[in-house]
Amino acid sequence: MFDTVYVTQEAGITFHPKIYIFTGDSDAHAFIGSNNLTVGGTEKNFEAAVHLEIALPSEKASLDELNEAWNDLLPAACPATIKLDTSEFKRLVKDGLVVEEKVLRRNSGDADAATVGSGRKAARSGMLVKPESPLPKKFLAAKKSAAAAKPKTTKSAGGLAGTAPTTATAARGFAIQIKPHHNGEIFLSVTAALQNPDFFKWPFNGLTTPKKVGNPSYPQLDPDPVVNITVIGAAAKSILTLSEYGLNTVYYEKKSEIRVTASPLVGIVPDYSVMIMEHSEEEGVDYDITIHTPDSPEYAGWVDACDQSMPGGGQTPRKYGWF
Repeated sequence: MFDTVYVTQEAGITFHPKIYIFTGDSDAHAFIGSNNLTVGGTEKNFEAAVHLEIALPSEKASLDELNEAWNDLLPAACPATIKLDTSEFKRLVKDGLVVEEKVLRRNSGDADAATVGSGRKAARSGMLVKPESPLPKKFLAAKKSAAAAKPKTTKSAGGLAGTAPTTATAARGFAIQIKPHHNGEIFLSVTAALQNPDFFKWPFNGLTTPKKVGNPSYPQLDPDPVVNITVIGAAAKSILTLSEYGLNTVYYEKKSEIRVTASPLVGIVPDYSVMIMEHSEEEGVDYDITIHTPDSPEYAGWVDACDQSMPGGGQTPRKYGWF
Protein backbone atom coordinates (compact mmCIF):
# COMPACT_ATOMS: atom_id res chain seq x y z
CA MET A 1 0.00 0.00 0.00
CA PHE A 2 2.94 2.38 0.62
CA ASP A 3 6.29 2.92 -1.07
CA THR A 4 8.05 3.66 2.25
CA VAL A 5 7.16 2.99 5.90
CA TYR A 6 8.84 4.37 9.01
CA VAL A 7 8.57 3.34 12.65
CA THR A 8 9.05 5.84 15.50
CA GLN A 9 9.69 4.22 18.86
CA GLU A 10 11.05 5.54 22.16
CA ALA A 11 10.91 3.88 25.59
CA GLY A 12 8.28 5.39 27.88
CA ILE A 13 6.77 7.56 25.12
CA THR A 14 3.64 6.82 23.13
CA PHE A 15 3.62 7.82 19.46
CA HIS A 16 0.15 9.18 18.78
CA PRO A 17 -0.01 11.92 16.10
CA LYS A 18 -2.26 11.49 13.10
CA ILE A 19 -1.74 13.81 10.14
CA TYR A 20 -3.04 12.82 6.70
CA ILE A 21 -2.04 14.98 3.72
CA PHE A 22 -3.48 14.49 0.24
CA THR A 23 -1.91 16.68 -2.46
CA GLY A 24 -3.16 17.35 -5.99
CA ASP A 25 -2.36 19.82 -8.74
CA SER A 26 -4.68 22.62 -7.62
CA ASP A 27 -5.35 21.91 -3.97
CA ALA A 28 -4.35 19.85 -0.94
CA HIS A 29 -6.34 18.46 1.98
CA ALA A 30 -4.94 17.74 5.44
CA PHE A 31 -6.67 15.97 8.33
CA ILE A 32 -5.19 16.38 11.81
CA GLY A 33 -6.96 14.63 14.68
CA SER A 34 -7.61 11.56 16.76
CA ASN A 35 -8.76 9.24 14.01
CA ASN A 36 -6.92 6.20 12.67
CA LEU A 37 -6.96 5.70 8.90
CA THR A 38 -9.63 2.99 9.07
CA VAL A 39 -13.31 2.82 8.18
CA GLY A 40 -14.06 3.18 11.89
CA GLY A 41 -11.70 6.12 12.32
CA THR A 42 -12.87 8.00 9.22
CA GLU A 43 -16.58 7.12 9.05
CA LYS A 44 -18.05 5.34 12.07
CA ASN A 45 -16.38 6.29 15.36
CA PHE A 46 -16.80 9.33 17.56
CA GLU A 47 -13.69 11.29 16.52
CA ALA A 48 -12.33 14.86 16.53
CA ALA A 49 -10.30 16.21 13.63
CA VAL A 50 -9.47 19.42 11.77
CA HIS A 51 -9.85 19.40 7.98
CA LEU A 52 -7.62 21.95 6.23
CA GLU A 53 -8.33 22.85 2.61
CA ILE A 54 -5.29 24.43 0.93
CA ALA A 55 -5.40 26.14 -2.46
CA LEU A 56 -2.34 25.61 -4.66
CA PRO A 57 -0.08 27.28 -5.49
CA SER A 58 -1.25 30.38 -3.58
CA GLU A 59 -1.21 28.67 -0.15
CA LYS A 60 1.84 26.49 -0.70
CA ALA A 61 3.50 27.96 2.41
CA SER A 62 0.81 26.34 4.58
CA LEU A 63 1.39 22.99 2.88
CA ASP A 64 5.15 23.36 3.45
CA GLU A 65 4.50 23.84 7.18
CA LEU A 66 2.50 20.60 7.33
CA ASN A 67 5.16 18.71 5.39
CA GLU A 68 7.78 19.98 7.80
CA ALA A 69 5.93 18.29 10.67
CA TRP A 70 6.44 15.05 8.74
CA ASN A 71 10.05 15.76 7.82
CA ASP A 72 10.93 16.42 11.49
CA LEU A 73 10.06 12.78 12.23
CA LEU A 74 12.23 11.21 9.51
CA PRO A 75 15.44 9.40 10.53
CA ALA A 76 17.68 12.31 9.47
CA ALA A 77 16.05 14.55 12.07
CA CYS A 78 14.68 12.10 14.65
CA PRO A 79 16.89 9.33 16.15
CA ALA A 80 13.78 7.48 17.39
CA THR A 81 12.68 6.77 13.80
CA ILE A 82 13.82 3.88 11.60
CA LYS A 83 12.95 2.95 8.04
CA LEU A 84 11.00 -0.30 8.03
CA ASP A 85 12.43 -3.21 6.06
CA THR A 86 12.12 -6.99 6.31
CA SER A 87 14.79 -7.41 8.98
CA GLU A 88 13.39 -4.63 11.15
CA PHE A 89 9.89 -6.05 10.76
CA LYS A 90 11.07 -9.48 11.92
CA ARG A 91 12.78 -7.86 14.91
CA LEU A 92 9.59 -6.06 15.93
CA VAL A 93 7.61 -9.32 15.68
CA LYS A 94 10.28 -11.22 17.63
CA ASP A 95 10.30 -8.57 20.37
CA GLY A 96 6.51 -8.77 20.64
CA LEU A 97 6.05 -5.16 19.53
CA VAL A 98 4.04 -6.15 16.45
CA VAL A 99 1.26 -8.71 16.92
CA GLU A 100 -1.55 -10.04 14.75
CA GLU A 101 -4.67 -7.91 14.73
CA LYS A 102 -6.85 -10.84 15.80
CA VAL A 103 -4.68 -11.20 18.93
CA LEU A 104 -5.13 -7.51 19.72
CA ARG A 105 -8.91 -7.83 19.34
CA ARG A 106 -9.03 -10.92 21.52
CA ASN A 107 -7.00 -9.26 24.29
CA SER A 108 -8.35 -5.74 24.32
CA GLY A 109 -11.41 -5.56 22.07
CA ASP A 110 -11.68 -3.95 18.66
CA ALA A 111 -11.13 -0.22 18.98
CA ASP A 112 -12.99 0.40 15.72
CA ALA A 113 -16.14 -1.61 16.55
CA ALA A 114 -19.07 -0.74 18.80
CA THR A 115 -18.58 -3.75 21.04
CA VAL A 116 -18.71 -4.39 24.76
CA GLY A 117 -17.75 -7.27 27.00
CA SER A 118 -16.95 -10.46 25.11
CA GLY A 119 -17.64 -8.89 21.72
CA ARG A 120 -21.43 -8.59 21.87
CA LYS A 121 -22.59 -5.41 20.20
CA ALA A 122 -23.94 -2.63 22.37
CA ALA A 123 -27.68 -2.03 22.12
CA ARG A 124 -28.77 0.69 19.70
CA SER A 125 -29.53 3.99 21.41
CA GLY A 126 -31.70 5.45 18.65
CA MET A 127 -28.95 7.75 17.35
CA LEU A 128 -28.88 7.96 13.56
CA VAL A 129 -25.81 6.28 12.07
CA LYS A 130 -24.56 7.00 8.56
CA PRO A 131 -23.68 3.85 6.57
CA GLU A 132 -20.03 3.43 5.73
CA SER A 133 -18.99 3.86 2.10
CA PRO A 134 -19.51 0.82 -0.15
CA LEU A 135 -16.58 -0.82 -1.90
CA PRO A 136 -16.49 0.45 -5.50
CA LYS A 137 -18.16 -1.72 -8.11
CA LYS A 138 -15.05 -1.46 -10.29
CA PHE A 139 -12.98 -3.08 -7.56
CA LEU A 140 -15.36 -6.01 -7.28
CA ALA A 141 -15.66 -6.35 -11.05
CA ALA A 142 -11.87 -6.38 -11.37
CA LYS A 143 -11.63 -9.19 -8.86
CA LYS A 144 -14.24 -11.18 -10.73
CA SER A 145 -12.59 -10.55 -14.10
CA ALA A 146 -9.22 -11.61 -12.76
CA ALA A 147 -10.78 -14.82 -11.49
CA ALA A 148 -12.42 -15.47 -14.85
CA ALA A 149 -9.07 -15.18 -16.58
CA LYS A 150 -7.69 -18.03 -14.47
CA PRO A 151 -10.71 -20.06 -13.38
CA LYS A 152 -10.47 -22.06 -10.19
CA THR A 153 -13.07 -24.84 -10.17
CA THR A 154 -14.55 -25.77 -6.81
CA LYS A 155 -16.91 -28.55 -5.87
CA SER A 156 -18.98 -29.05 -2.73
CA ALA A 157 -20.32 -32.19 -1.12
CA GLY A 158 -23.57 -31.45 -2.91
CA GLY A 159 -21.99 -31.53 -6.35
CA LEU A 160 -21.91 -27.77 -6.88
CA ALA A 161 -19.23 -26.85 -9.39
CA GLY A 162 -18.44 -23.33 -10.46
CA THR A 163 -15.81 -20.67 -10.98
CA ALA A 164 -14.81 -18.86 -7.79
CA PRO A 165 -12.51 -15.85 -7.53
CA THR A 166 -8.91 -16.80 -6.87
CA THR A 167 -8.64 -14.13 -4.17
CA ALA A 168 -11.33 -13.06 -1.71
CA THR A 169 -12.60 -9.51 -1.79
CA ALA A 170 -11.50 -7.57 1.29
CA ALA A 171 -15.03 -6.92 2.52
CA ARG A 172 -16.08 -6.65 6.15
CA GLY A 173 -19.79 -6.77 5.49
CA PHE A 174 -22.60 -7.22 2.98
CA ALA A 175 -25.86 -5.31 2.50
CA ILE A 176 -28.81 -6.48 0.37
CA GLN A 177 -32.44 -5.58 -0.15
CA ILE A 178 -34.64 -8.53 0.79
CA LYS A 179 -38.18 -9.75 0.14
CA PRO A 180 -39.06 -12.29 2.86
CA HIS A 181 -41.45 -15.02 1.69
CA HIS A 182 -44.43 -16.18 3.72
CA ASN A 183 -42.46 -19.32 4.69
CA GLY A 184 -39.58 -17.28 6.11
CA GLU A 185 -37.21 -17.78 3.17
CA ILE A 186 -35.01 -14.88 2.08
CA PHE A 187 -33.18 -14.94 -1.25
CA LEU A 188 -29.55 -13.84 -1.21
CA SER A 189 -27.38 -13.39 -4.31
CA VAL A 190 -25.33 -16.03 -6.16
CA THR A 191 -23.56 -13.19 -7.99
CA ALA A 192 -22.46 -11.74 -4.65
CA ALA A 193 -21.34 -15.17 -3.44
CA LEU A 194 -19.10 -15.50 -6.49
CA GLN A 195 -17.63 -12.06 -5.85
CA ASN A 196 -16.66 -12.95 -2.29
CA PRO A 197 -16.99 -16.70 -1.65
CA ASP A 198 -15.14 -16.72 1.68
CA PHE A 199 -17.70 -14.36 3.24
CA PHE A 200 -20.52 -16.90 2.66
CA LYS A 201 -18.30 -19.99 3.10
CA TRP A 202 -19.07 -20.80 -0.51
CA PRO A 203 -19.38 -23.40 -1.97
CA PHE A 204 -21.48 -25.01 0.76
CA ASN A 205 -20.15 -28.13 2.41
CA GLY A 206 -23.28 -30.06 3.44
CA LEU A 207 -26.44 -31.60 1.99
CA THR A 208 -30.09 -31.14 2.82
CA THR A 209 -32.20 -34.11 3.90
CA PRO A 210 -35.26 -34.35 1.58
CA LYS A 211 -38.65 -34.40 3.31
CA LYS A 212 -39.88 -36.88 0.71
CA VAL A 213 -37.99 -39.97 -0.37
CA GLY A 214 -36.72 -39.57 -3.91
CA ASN A 215 -36.52 -35.77 -3.85
CA PRO A 216 -33.07 -34.32 -4.54
CA SER A 217 -30.70 -33.05 -1.87
CA TYR A 218 -29.22 -29.57 -2.15
CA PRO A 219 -25.96 -28.07 -0.94
CA GLN A 220 -26.29 -26.31 2.40
CA LEU A 221 -24.04 -24.78 5.04
CA ASP A 222 -23.47 -27.37 7.73
CA PRO A 223 -23.89 -26.58 10.56
CA ASP A 224 -26.33 -23.69 10.22
CA PRO A 225 -24.58 -20.33 10.76
CA VAL A 226 -25.36 -18.86 14.18
CA VAL A 227 -26.50 -15.24 13.88
CA ASN A 228 -27.72 -12.33 15.97
CA ILE A 229 -30.54 -10.44 14.21
CA THR A 230 -31.74 -6.91 14.99
CA VAL A 231 -34.63 -5.31 13.08
CA ILE A 232 -34.73 -1.49 13.11
CA GLY A 233 -38.00 0.42 12.77
CA ALA A 234 -39.15 4.03 12.66
CA ALA A 235 -37.46 5.14 15.89
CA ALA A 236 -34.02 3.84 14.86
CA LYS A 237 -34.42 1.29 17.64
CA SER A 238 -34.94 -2.44 17.61
CA ILE A 239 -38.44 -3.79 16.94
CA LEU A 240 -37.21 -7.40 17.00
CA THR A 241 -34.08 -9.06 18.36
CA LEU A 242 -33.03 -12.66 17.83
CA SER A 243 -29.94 -13.95 19.61
CA GLU A 244 -27.89 -16.97 18.49
CA TYR A 245 -30.42 -17.94 15.83
CA GLY A 246 -29.63 -20.89 13.53
CA LEU A 247 -29.87 -19.51 9.98
CA ASN A 248 -30.56 -22.41 7.61
CA THR A 249 -28.68 -21.63 4.36
CA VAL A 250 -29.31 -23.67 1.18
CA TYR A 251 -28.25 -23.44 -2.47
CA TYR A 252 -31.07 -24.57 -4.79
CA GLU A 253 -29.08 -25.67 -7.82
CA LYS A 254 -31.94 -25.98 -10.33
CA LYS A 255 -32.90 -22.31 -9.90
CA SER A 256 -29.40 -21.13 -8.92
CA GLU A 257 -30.73 -19.50 -5.74
CA ILE A 258 -29.25 -19.10 -2.27
CA ARG A 259 -31.97 -19.00 0.39
CA VAL A 260 -31.78 -18.47 4.13
CA THR A 261 -34.73 -19.13 6.43
CA ALA A 262 -35.72 -16.85 9.33
CA SER A 263 -39.41 -17.46 10.06
CA PRO A 264 -39.64 -14.91 12.96
CA LEU A 265 -39.18 -12.11 10.41
CA VAL A 266 -42.45 -12.90 8.60
CA GLY A 267 -44.97 -10.10 9.07
CA ILE A 268 -42.38 -7.80 10.63
CA VAL A 269 -39.90 -7.18 7.81
CA PRO A 270 -41.46 -5.64 4.64
CA ASP A 271 -40.26 -6.15 1.09
CA TYR A 272 -37.14 -4.22 0.08
CA SER A 273 -35.89 -3.84 3.64
CA VAL A 274 -32.08 -3.74 3.73
CA MET A 275 -30.29 -6.59 5.51
CA ILE A 276 -26.70 -5.99 6.62
CA MET A 277 -24.50 -9.01 7.41
CA GLU A 278 -21.16 -8.65 9.24
CA HIS A 279 -18.81 -11.23 10.68
CA SER A 280 -19.45 -11.25 14.42
CA GLU A 281 -16.85 -10.59 17.10
CA GLU A 282 -18.97 -12.54 19.60
CA GLU A 283 -17.68 -16.00 20.40
CA GLY A 284 -19.88 -18.73 18.94
CA VAL A 285 -21.71 -16.34 16.58
CA ASP A 286 -20.94 -16.30 12.84
CA TYR A 287 -22.76 -13.15 11.72
CA ASP A 288 -24.38 -10.06 13.21
CA ILE A 289 -27.36 -9.12 11.04
CA THR A 290 -29.12 -5.75 11.12
CA ILE A 291 -32.27 -5.21 9.07
CA HIS A 292 -33.48 -1.68 8.32
CA THR A 293 -37.15 -1.58 7.37
CA PRO A 294 -38.29 1.19 4.97
CA ASP A 295 -39.52 3.09 8.08
CA SER A 296 -35.99 3.26 9.53
CA PRO A 297 -34.42 6.74 9.40
CA GLU A 298 -31.23 5.05 8.16
CA TYR A 299 -32.98 3.12 5.37
CA ALA A 300 -32.31 5.55 2.49
CA GLY A 301 -28.60 5.69 3.31
CA TRP A 302 -28.29 1.92 3.25
CA VAL A 303 -30.17 1.71 -0.06
CA ASP A 304 -27.59 4.13 -1.49
CA ALA A 305 -24.82 1.92 -0.08
CA CYS A 306 -26.22 -0.97 -2.14
CA ASP A 307 -24.47 0.04 -5.35
CA GLN A 308 -25.07 -3.11 -7.45
CA SER A 309 -28.34 -4.36 -8.92
CA MET A 310 -29.46 -7.98 -8.95
CA PRO A 311 -29.71 -9.44 -12.47
CA GLY A 312 -33.20 -10.29 -13.68
CA GLY A 313 -34.86 -8.44 -10.83
CA GLY A 314 -38.06 -7.39 -12.62
CA GLN A 315 -39.36 -3.83 -12.69
CA THR A 316 -37.72 -2.93 -9.35
CA PRO A 317 -34.56 -5.02 -9.05
CA ARG A 318 -33.15 -5.60 -5.61
CA LYS A 319 -29.79 -4.00 -4.85
CA TYR A 320 -26.79 -5.08 -2.83
CA GLY A 321 -23.31 -3.82 -1.91
CA TRP A 322 -20.10 -4.67 -0.06
CA PHE A 323 -18.39 -2.55 2.56
